[in-house]
Amino acid sequence: MGRTIGFGILGLGMGAARAKTVAATEGARLAAVCDLDADRLGKAMQEHQCRGFSSFEEMLRCDEVEVVYVMTPSGTHARFGSVAAAAGKHVITTKPMDLTTRRCDQLIEACERGRVRLVIDFESRYYPAMRQLKTAIEAGELGDLIMGEARCKWWRSQNYYDAMGGWRGTWKLDGGGALANQCIHLIDAVTWMCGPVRKVTAQIGTYGHRIEAEDLGMAILEFESGAAGFILATTTYALNNQFGIEVHGKLGSATTVPNWHEIQVAFADGRTALATPRPEGPPRNAVEDMVAALMEDRPPCVSGQEGRRSIQLLEQIYEAAGVGEIRRQAIGTVMP
Repeated sequence: MGRTIGFGILGLGMGAARAKTVAATEGARLAAVCDLDADRLGKAMQEHQCRGFSSFEEMLRCDEVEVVYVMTPSGTHARFGSVAAAAGKHVITTKPMDLTTRRCDQLIEACERGRVRLVIDFESRYYPAMRQLKTAIEAGELGDLIMGEARCKWWRSQNYYDAMGGWRGTWKLDGGGALANQCIHLIDAVTWMCGPVRKVTAQIGTYGHRIEAEDLGMAILEFESGAAGFILATTTYALNNQFGIEVHGKLGSATTVPNWHEIQVAFADGRTALATPRPEGPPRNAVEDMVAALMEDRPPCVSGQEGRRSIQLLEQIYEAAGVGEIRRQAIGTVMP
């Protein structure tokens, strides 16, 4: 058996699933888990036969941990990632990278100072269908872009927002509501496909939940290419079945709604399939991305600069919606 890279998972809420991904990935090894909840910690240690820590600082002193996988609330990613980088650990953060571009920049700079790799876990970037669509757009298969649309119409109960200390839907720890949490994957995807945004008009509101931020947000975009854009995010849709992006070009259109593991396309000439081949093989997730970056000594596919892109647009949306200053004051100007 060849060399394996030791991973430490920080936060076993959503992190429990990532622990399974690490354990199942060739070239990776789950060395440790860390959580304040003793039951979650004990369960993960038993399932994966790995070391467990209730102290992040103690886990950082574990030589077996080479990569720290940050799976804590959104507003803590840059802080924990920066501490890990200072300890010489490579870093993966779950989405979003953090809540502000300033914090994203602080994490990028910390990883550069520590000479460690940084990967942002936007899992859709690794889906073969999404990689195929990105390549097709770059190759001009859809023609000049006319519109890019992101649509997240989901349902979340009040219990969802009240759970785990009630951090979701807050400005300070979630960075917002449906746009910042549920729709951030799509905000990332639509800017990845369609490029930078130069103009934003937005409206947000809280209609069905007792939360600080929005449970419905909409934004009209103008991309630098001249294409139009639209983003819709809500957690008030009881059908809970609309999630994906759509891209219209002068030659054809593509949609990943409702299942963005697959693409439906139609072209003006009658074709219903992309000519661009679907890429196969790794990286198929953020763990494989990190392993390949370290083993092959190359930049990761989803770097810190790539992760920052969606936060920049999120800030533009909230600014356009008139809550930019409220959000900034709640989050603060430096990492907590």
